[in-house]
Amino acid sequence: MEQFDLAIIGGGMSGLTLLSALRKSIFSGLTVTLIDPADRPVNSQLSSPSFDDRATALSEQTLRIFNALALPGIERTISNITEIEVSDRGHAGSHQMLASDMGFTRYGAVIANKALGTLLWQQVKDLPVDWRFNSEAQQLKPLQNGQQISLSDGRVITARQIILCDGGRSDLTTQLGLGLREKHFNARARIATVTTREPHHGKAFERFTPTGPIALLPFGRFSALVWTVPEDNTELLEITPKAAIEWLNTHLCNRLGGISQISDWYEYPLIQKTLSTSCIHGLVATGNSAATLHPVAGQGFNLAIRGIARLAALINRHYTEQAELPGFHDFQQVCAEIEQDQQKTVGFSGELIRLFGSQSPLLQLGRNLGLGSLDRHPSFSKAFALGSMGLLESVPLEDICYHDKETA
Repeated sequence: MEQFDLAIIGGGMSGLTLLSALRKSIFSGLTVTLIDPADRPVNSQLSSPSFDDRATALSEQTLRIFNALALPGIERTISNITEIEVSDRGHAGSHQMLASDMGFTRYGAVIANKALGTLLWQQVKDLPVDWRFNSEAQQLKPLQNGQQISLSDGRVITARQIILCDGGRSDLTTQLGLGLREKHFNARARIATVTTREPHHGKAFERFTPTGPIALLPFGRFSALVWTVPEDNTELLEITPKAAIEWLNTHLCNRLGGISQISDWYEYPLIQKTLSTSCIHGLVATGNSAATLHPVAGQGFNLAIRGIARLAALINRHYTEQAELPGFHDFQQVCAEIEQDQQKTVGFSGELIRLFGSQSPLLQLGRNLGLGSLDRHPSFSKAFALGSMGLLESVPLEDICYHDKETA
């Protein structure tokens, strides 16, 4: 039976980012296997469902993490967000934020999932890792010193530690009794790319409407659209692309000159998922395996990357100094930090949904005053910006920094 120090279950954006962040330990002798049901990538052809044509918003903290990992070409591939407008249709309040006014170069950026996946794969594909593509972890069995993993190809391996980052696509968290909790928002996220009549110049829009929030994000020559559609709104669920453009332009008040074209869209149900615990002996769940969020604040992936950076930093510190993995209590402590970050992020998203999704006259007045006060009080505005940039949470970048010269 093959044995490994670490098994990473999931080879999507989270799994490959974790591998990149663990290069210090891998080149110090950490044995790693990565398990994923997708085909092994060939050149830039990525078959994992994580690497589709959708766009992902990266906070400034996430960009700092990728730069600490020396991810090649990341700055040439992204579209920077340098200005944000938050508004509420039918209400007086609005808020404009310029990154330069706050002393920042940008608030964050947007990247195509496929492009990010390609950059990550090119960086990690030659690492001395046991790659197990076309394979799925079907059953886990706790051992005295780790976990036994039964694979879909009939093989059985063991690992002292598992990090589960399969995006919640498997039933392993349920199988392990980690206490999956779900909150249904009774809505769907509709993701598309749109062409606007005017260039975005790095400006992003968050527009709250009676049917839910709409976001437009700079995405190359286009804008990425994130559109929340209630599940009981038959008109919007069955809307044609032509009618969708008209509806969006009305509700966005023709921002950027109005939308002229819209791509085919992706849809998925909006369900917030969290675990009662993400850490047991020999296993940590992270990324979307541990939490999925409402996209209103655009923080789900960024929360995942902060968690991965913290886990990798912990492993790197222990392995490079002591040639062994951290103990259970060390993982528990870091997972407690990750869960605290998660609770803050879930709370921030929840408050936005509660405030801007309510038809209560009192809450409507509150959001009008709130958006206006952000303009009038720079300290409030900067705190709002720092939260969206992920900079209110510290990440030990020095423990994941890596450059090829370190192996020379």
